Amino acid sequence: MNRAPIDNCPYCDSDDGYYTKDYVMGRTRYNYHFNGTEAENGEYYEHLKHKNGKVAYCKNCDKKIFNLAEMN
Repeated sequence: MNRAPIDNCPYCDSDDGYYTKDYVMGRTRYNYHFNGTEAENGEYYEHLKHKNGKVAYCKNCDKKIFNLAEMN
């Protein structure tokens, strides 16, 4: 993983980190046993399409703080 181009949020000065808004599309199956307990669901996310977001947001104040293209 690459280091972020900033050490804290320029708006609220938080150093808690950042998040991206990723997109997940598709259908999946959630498996159960007949007694109602959860069955093996290791493939739950494998059939979904994932697209990573391109903008980082502050975890504390939710403002846009940088584009991921700026990461080294």
